[in-house]
Amino acid sequence: MCGIAGFYNAEVDKVRVEKVMSSLHHRGPDGQGFYQHQDVGLIHTRLSIIELSDLGSQPYRFEELVLIINGELYNYQEVREDLKKKGYSFQSNSDTEVLIKAFHCWREKCVEHFIGMFAFAIYDELKDELYLFRDRVGVKPLYYSFLNGMLFFASELKALMIFQIERTIDPNAVSLYFRFGFIPGNLSIFETVSKLEAGHHLVVTRQGIAKRRYWNPQAQAANNKSEEDWLEELEALMVSSFRYRMVSDVPVGVFLSGGIDSSLLASILQKHHGGIHTFTIGFEEPDFDESKYAAGVARRLGTDHHQKLLPLDEARDLLQDFYSIYDEPFADTSGIPTACVSLFARKHGMKVVLSADGGDELFGGYTHYQQALRLHHHMSRWPDSMLRMAANGTRTLVPAAFREKIYPFNMEHKLYALEEIFRSGSVAQFFEAYIANQAPDEIKRMTGVEAQSSLDMKDRSTPLETMMGWDFRYYLPDDLLVKVDRATMFYGVECRDPFLDHRLVEFALRIPNELKVKERKGKYLLRKLLGRYVPEEFIERKKQGFSIPIFEWFKLELDTLFESHFTNERLSKIPFLQAAEIRHEYKKYKYYRARAKQYNIEKMWRILSFVLWWEKYMRNEA
Repeated sequence: MCGIAGFYNAEVDKVRVEKVMSSLHHRGPDGQGFYQHQDVGLIHTRLSIIELSDLGSQPYRFEELVLIINGELYNYQEVREDLKKKGYSFQSNSDTEVLIKAFHCWREKCVEHFIGMFAFAIYDELKDELYLFRDRVGVKPLYYSFLNGMLFFASELKALMIFQIERTIDPNAVSLYFRFGFIPGNLSIFETVSKLEAGHHLVVTRQGIAKRRYWNPQAQAANNKSEEDWLEELEALMVSSFRYRMVSDVPVGVFLSGGIDSSLLASILQKHHGGIHTFTIGFEEPDFDESKYAAGVARRLGTDHHQKLLPLDEARDLLQDFYSIYDEPFADTSGIPTACVSLFARKHGMKVVLSADGGDELFGGYTHYQQALRLHHHMSRWPDSMLRMAANGTRTLVPAAFREKIYPFNMEHKLYALEEIFRSGSVAQFFEAYIANQAPDEIKRMTGVEAQSSLDMKDRSTPLETMMGWDFRYYLPDDLLVKVDRATMFYGVECRDPFLDHRLVEFALRIPNELKVKERKGKYLLRKLLGRYVPEEFIERKKQGFSIPIFEWFKLELDTLFESHFTNERLSKIPFLQAAEIRHEYKKYKYYRARAKQYNIEKMWRILSFVLWWEKYMRNEA
């Protein structure tokens, strides 16, 4: 795993190149390299995982091609054999050499041969063309800025900023951040910076840029197999996917929460690979703590288990360091324990860890699916005209000026949310309204931005598939994978996601919904498969998310931060934040706080998080 950056048709001095390298050092502490050909440059910092010798160093050159990559090709040995049959020879055991020769052989279609996670850049000196690729699911990040014919790219936004890109805030990104707690799709916080979307590649020439999608799986449920046949095929595919993620020349660990997905991951690996190291972070608060379940699974499987309670002082330090890890507005507080378990694994000698992200999105595991489906089912009984009439009625009966004064039970937010849900014209819009922390009217009042009410997600064949598809397209790559990538790489650890093997994703999209959700329980088929490895008591329990009790832990710290940051003087210096509305929300928070309630704590954290980001990265730009 590594950090990459570069430029095309731009003049960048050596000092700036070194600053970019330094900003990516945490992603690649084992080496660094720089290639320049006239006004084209490729920058690389290396975390040595496969081929630890200098034969794996980058930028890597073959004939007219130069390559830098962040990621791994797990099936590189098979691809190498295919290339040997075509006359290619190899001098290393590096997947980097395989990738560049695969591109030489198949050009853009090379990615069709890969099983892996990657963001890579290849420059063709003869054609004077630059190619940028991002893996199918979006495990590895890639930001780019194209303006006035100049292109800059990097693994992280803070590295891209060093190229002196324009830092004009994108109002759509602001509204989406406050709506969901992350910035989805191809947007970044800056108007001039985009994320290369999962499953896409970019071709850069002197004439401009062209973006193309090379992978676009569709949900096509098939009912041509028995439950047992589905189970057999699923297990075989998981064994293959999980084994591929063990390809490494350094030790590999597993994040074990004790939930269905991570328990299945550890179970399969321990049986088919053996000698697994498992790592768990626990909390003193029982409502948030899964460590006892993880310990039980580890004992049952016989893994080399490492467990740690997250101390409050360490959590406070990570809270203060939050925007050293994350470099654009991001409100997922589970980034704190994820950073802690990453550091914990690194201190025990792990440079590679496996995580079980993706199981919920692919197999219907989130409890909010069932809740949203029930509400949508009840709403579907009523004509759209009646629902819109109900929304207009609440707006007439309880106007904005009056609802601002209704503090009990957070009714102001609930009314706005209900009105948006009633007005939703599709399942995708309904789901967005259901999961959003704030409705467009709330965001407009707080930021002055005409909030984007929905993304461009289209409905799929069933409501469940639409909801899972939304999470897979937006929540997974732009929240969960961002969180894990930044938290692990901050400590020089590579994280792999075996549930996101593209073969497994394509297979999951064919599984009938009734084998994903059954008797109002998600992940039915995964539960059945896990039952082959562990007793039922490790399977049938309440689902818990990997989050911290932020209100309980940081009461005093948050009160201090709110009081110091939510002054009229400080808020007035930050575009898109309406000081009077923020102060109004703060007044509500104190009202709830005095009654031991936390109705709007998530909204307050998102506001504070945005302010903290601004003051770290933008204060000198204002």
